[in-house]
Amino acid sequence: MRTFVRPLHLTTMGGVRQAVQRAGRSIILLVCCGPALAAEQTPNAAAKPTVTFARAVTPVTADELVLPGTIEAWQETLVYARTDGYVRQWHKDIGDRVKTGDLLLEIDAPEVDQAHAQAVANVAQARAKLEIARTTYARWRALVTKQTVAKHDLDERRAVFESATADLAAATANVERLRKLQQFKLVTAPFGGIVTVRQVEQGALIDAGSSGDKRELYRIAEVSKLKIRLQVPQVYLRAMQIGTTATVLVTEYAGQHFAGKIVRTAGAINPDSRTLLTELELPNTDGTLLPGLYAQVKFSLPHAVNTVLVPTNAVRIDATGGHVATVEKDDTIKLNSVSLGRNLGIQLEILSGLAPASRVVLNPTDEMKDGLAVVPEEAVSPKP
Repeated sequence: MRTFVRPLHLTTMGGVRQAVQRAGRSIILLVCCGPALAAEQTPNAAAKPTVTFARAVTPVTADELVLPGTIEAWQETLVYARTDGYVRQWHKDIGDRVKTGDLLLEIDAPEVDQAHAQAVANVAQARAKLEIARTTYARWRALVTKQTVAKHDLDERRAVFESATADLAAATANVERLRKLQQFKLVTAPFGGIVTVRQVEQGALIDAGSSGDKRELYRIAEVSKLKIRLQVPQVYLRAMQIGTTATVLVTEYAGQHFAGKIVRTAGAINPDSRTLLTELELPNTDGTLLPGLYAQVKFSLPHAVNTVLVPTNAVRIDATGGHVATVEKDDTIKLNSVSLGRNLGIQLEILSGLAPASRVVLNPTDEMKDGLAVVPEEAVSPKP
């Protein structure tokens, strides 16, 4: 028995059965599905993409900003000697509280005293010379009036008189200078505060000035109020206003909160660190806090009006700015241009361009276009 392989182009299974019955023999059929059958298996339309969304929320609490800082004295100065000599007696030690003008140190300066005495004698000598020059000039002026002497001789006497006047003025100024140096033998406190350093001993040689390897005699700090200088990130620039309050926390004083407020800013951003130098005033009338302590400064910063928060991964940023894709009521996509505020970590501030409770698409792709129909699925919030 022969076997024939004959291709059949059939469109229905009924045609297949009739052909087998007519042939009456074994036939291997190769059935090809026609265009009509293929069309029945093709979907009528493309499937809609599924997107995950979250809700834009209105902030209910203020944003907290915590920055590290070091507590400093409100003002601190190094006290040096202004005259050479020896330490006769020191009166204040470290930890002592002083007021403006309190005596810190007495210096014995015999060279200055001798120079002052000599300067006083020079003044007396210059005054006597001036008196002689004045009398001589007056006499010669009378003689010129009587035409007894030449006018040229009178001019010489006037020059001598004016020179003697200048010599007396110079001698008097030198006396005043040395008198001031004598006053510097008593070293006093320039302002009220506390003595933090004393580097003098009885009988020690003192050199005037602060250049070279000369050490300060005393160091005084004003601690009735303190200051903290912070480097605030550029993103918080608008919140750093004069008078803004902050809470200062110090580890050594657990459970205590100290109040501070902003009194000044640098007025310019540091281009290297992109930060704003900000100074806070910290009252310390009871002397609890000490200069040099490490502290943390906590700001409670309110959000701007009409601000909403969205997840960080809902925002796309390109050359034209920030964009957020939202799912509209008819489940289509709308691209929104938004103004960005502060980055709060897992959330971003949207200052304008987005309404509260908007359904924002998470991780939007480049295929997100206006009017694109989607299947929205709300993101599952993490369990507390």
